Parts: sequence; C-alpha cells; structure tokens
Amino acid sequence: MSDTSNLKAKLGFNVFKENGPFPIEIKPGKATDQRLFTCVQICPAGLYSQDEQGAISLSQDGCLECGTCKIVCGSEVLTWDYPEGGSGVQYRFG
Repeated sequence: MSDTSNLKAKLGFNVFKENGPFPIEIKPGKATDQRLFTCVQICPAGLYSQDEQGAISLSQDGCLECGTCKIVCGSEVLTWDYPEGGSGVQYRFG
C-alpha cells in the first residue's frame, strides 16, 4: 500500500461533523496564488490539488483543521474559520 493510500485509509476513520459551510475556502481569484502551490506539498491530509491549467483546488474530505494552510497562505488567499463547537473533525484513529 502506498503512503498516500495508507494516509487516506487512516483519515477515513475520522469523522467530520458539519454545522454550516466548510470553514476553509480559497478566495475568488486566488486559485493560482503562489502560496497555494506550497499547500499542495505540505497539507498533511492532501486536500489541495493542481489541475492542468495550474489552478489549485481544495477538497473538504478529510480536513484535519491543523491550520497549516492558514499559516502558509494567510488571510489574503484563504478564508479560514474554526467550526462552531460540536462540529468539525473528530479523530478516530489511535
């Protein structure tokens, strides 16, 4: 099993309870910002990907809410809010 599939299998045990919209979004017009290219490499959950045109997209599935992308990109590129109490990621893998 590759490292990526092993990671996805472990992340599959986590539960994400939604209470409103996903708390992280790429701001309009920022999908090609250079800081997002770093997120493709450093996001521990592998949520950022680059398409053939060079634009970066963000998947909601498996977010760890670790804040790595928030630190790298800042508020100029991402809207990043913690979810309300009782929602968000619940870790299940021990």
